[in-house]
Amino acid sequence: MAPAESPPPAALPDPRAEVITIQGRAPAESASSVSLDQAELAHRPHEQPSDLFRQIPGLFVVQHAGGGKADQWFIRGFDADHGTDIAVFVDGVPVNLTSHGHGQGYADSHWLIPETVASIEVHKGPYAARFGDFYTAGAVETSTIDRAPGGAMIAATSGVGLDGPERLARPSHRIVGMVSPELASGSALIAAEVGVTDGPFINRQDFRRGSLLGKWSHPIGDGAFTLTTTAYAARWNQSGQIPAAEVEAGRLDRFGAIDPSEGGTTSRASLGGIYEVTDAKDNTWHLGAYLVAYRLRLFSDFTLYARDPAHGDQIEQTDRRSVYGFDGYTVRPHHLGAIPGRLRLGVQLRADNIQTELWHAEKRVRLADCFDNPNPCNATAQLVRDVGVYAEEDLAPLHRLDLKAGLRLDQYTWDVDDLDPDTRTTPATTGGTAQRAILNPKLSAIVHATDRVDLFANAGGGFHSNDARAAVASHGPGALARALGAELGARVKLTDRIRGSADVWYLHLASEQVWSGDAGGTEASDPTRRYGLDVEASAEITPWLSIDGNVALARATLVANAGNGGALALAPKLMGSGGVLAHTGPSFVSLRVRGIGARPANDDGSLTAQGFFLVDVVAGTRWHEVELGVTAENLLDATWREAQFADDSRVSPTAEIREDVHFTPGAPLTVLGTIAVPL
Repeated sequence: MAPAESPPPAALPDPRAEVITIQGRAPAESASSVSLDQAELAHRPHEQPSDLFRQIPGLFVVQHAGGGKADQWFIRGFDADHGTDIAVFVDGVPVNLTSHGHGQGYADSHWLIPETVASIEVHKGPYAARFGDFYTAGAVETSTIDRAPGGAMIAATSGVGLDGPERLARPSHRIVGMVSPELASGSALIAAEVGVTDGPFINRQDFRRGSLLGKWSHPIGDGAFTLTTTAYAARWNQSGQIPAAEVEAGRLDRFGAIDPSEGGTTSRASLGGIYEVTDAKDNTWHLGAYLVAYRLRLFSDFTLYARDPAHGDQIEQTDRRSVYGFDGYTVRPHHLGAIPGRLRLGVQLRADNIQTELWHAEKRVRLADCFDNPNPCNATAQLVRDVGVYAEEDLAPLHRLDLKAGLRLDQYTWDVDDLDPDTRTTPATTGGTAQRAILNPKLSAIVHATDRVDLFANAGGGFHSNDARAAVASHGPGALARALGAELGARVKLTDRIRGSADVWYLHLASEQVWSGDAGGTEASDPTRRYGLDVEASAEITPWLSIDGNVALARATLVANAGNGGALALAPKLMGSGGVLAHTGPSFVSLRVRGIGARPANDDGSLTAQGFFLVDVVAGTRWHEVELGVTAENLLDATWREAQFADDSRVSPTAEIREDVHFTPGAPLTVLGTIAVPL
C-alpha cells in the first residue's frame, strides 16, 4: 500500500531571491551581495565588458595591458590578478581558465557583448556551496538576455580621446546588431558585435574584435531547453606596462612603449545547453552542459633587457585548450518535522585539455634560445579534471530566522606531459600526475529583525587550485589552497526609497600564489589573512533623482611576518564608487565616480602603486524610436595608472637593472556617442 502523501510544505523564500526586495534587486545570500540589472547598467558606462564589472560595489576592474588581454580584478583585499581569487560565470558557464599560460584562473570577458548583459550578481565571500574553484574572495554571475529589444535593433558607437590633437586621429568604433526571429513557441536571439580601438597610445592598439551570441529557448514537456552559443576573435598591439621612472624623468611618454611589438591574438567559441523543469511536487531539476574551445598567443616583455641585453626579454605565451563540463542539481522542498525546508543537491564535472608553451622571442619572432637554455622555455600538455558534489539545506525554524547549511567536496586530478625534448626525460621534467581533494563546509543565518532590517551571519570555506605543473611538482600538497571566511552584516530598508547595507568580514587563505610571467607558471606561497568593512547605500531623493555610494576597506597581510610588517604587495586597502542619476521619461543624465587608494607595489613597501579618482558622465534620450547616448569617461582628464606592479627591469641594453613600478597608463578624457535604431 502506498504511503499517504504528506501535506505540501509551507512556502519558503526562493534561495535565489532577496529577503528584502529593493528596487527589483536579486540575490542576497549575505549583507554584501550585489545585483545590477540591465536598466541600472544602461545608466553607467558600458562600452566594453570591463565597464560593466567595474560598476559593481566592492569590485574593481582595471585594464592590464590594453587590447584583448584579460583585466585585473580587485575585491576584498585581493589583487586577484586575472581571476585567481574570484570565480566568474556567464549563463552558468565558468569563465576562469585553470593552469593558463598567462595566469592561474585567467578570466577574459572581452568576448561578451555589453548590450546583451541582462544582469550581474556578485557574491562576496566563500559562503555558497554551488561555487567551486577560484571562489575565495567571491563569485560573479552574469546572465544574458533572451530577446532583442523591440525584436531587432542596430547600434553604433564612436569616440575619441581628447589628450592632444594626435589622439583625435585615433577614434574607436563599434557596431552591435541584434534580432529575435518570430517563433511559434519559445524565443531566439542572434547578436553580433564588431569593433576597432586604437586607444590613446602612440603605438596604435589596432584592437580589432568580433563577437557573436546565439540563444534559442523552447518548451519541452513541463520544462524549457535553452541552447547558447558564442564566438569571439580578436587581435591587438599593446604598449605593455612601462617603467614609472622613465616617464617621470621625461624620457618616455606615458602613452609610449619600450617594446612596441607586444600584443597578441585570441579566439573563443562555446556551446552550452540547459534543461530545467519543475514537477508536480515543486521539485526543480536542472541539467546543464557546455563545451569551450579557446586559443591565445600573447607577446609580453616584463623585464625589457634584464635577461638578454642583445635581443630583449620578450616572451611568447600560448594557450590552446578545450573545456567541457556538466552542472546538474535538484531543489526539493520538504519538511523536517514541522520546519519547512528546501534541499539542493548538485554535481559538477569539468575537464580541461590544455597545451601551453613559452618561448623567448624578439619582435614576435621566436629565437633559438630561451635565455640560457634552448627554446622553447617550456611546453606541456595538461589534463585537469574536477568532480564536485555539494548539498545545501535551507531551513526556516522560526518565523524570523532562516538557516542555510552547505557542504562541498571537490576531487582534482592533474596530469602533465612534458613536451620539451630537452627536459622531458631528465630530473628537471615538469611531467607527472597528482591528485587532491578538499571538503568545505558552509553555514549562514539570516535574522529578519524587523520588516525592514535583516541581520546576516556567514561562515564557510572556499578554495583556489594551483597551476597543474606546480601541483605535480609538489605531488599534491599546496595544490588546493583553502580559504576560510566569516562575516557579520545588516541590510536595512529605512523607507521605500532609502536602503543600505554594511558588513565586517575576515578571510584566511592557506596559500597565496606567486605568478612568474617569465617562467610561465605559479607556485604556492605563504598563508595570508584579510579583514575589512563594506558599506553601501542608495536613496531615491525624488521620483526623478537618485543617489548611491559604496566604500570597501580592507587590510591584507601575511600571517607570518617576513620582516616587512606582513605587507602584501598590490592588496587594495580602499576602493569606492557612487553616483547621481537624474531621469525623466526616456531621458537621463548619470554622473559616476570611482576610485582606489594607493597601496604597496612590492613586499617591502619601498614602491607604491598610485591610487586614482575618476569621474564619468553618461546621458541618453529617445527621439521618436531612435535611442541617442553620449558617454564622457574620465571627465576631469585625470592622469592615472591602471594596472601596476613592481619588477626588476633594464630599460636599455646598457642601463642598470633596477626595481621599478611598471604601469599601464589610464585613458585620458574620452567622449563616445551612440545611436541605436530599431529595425
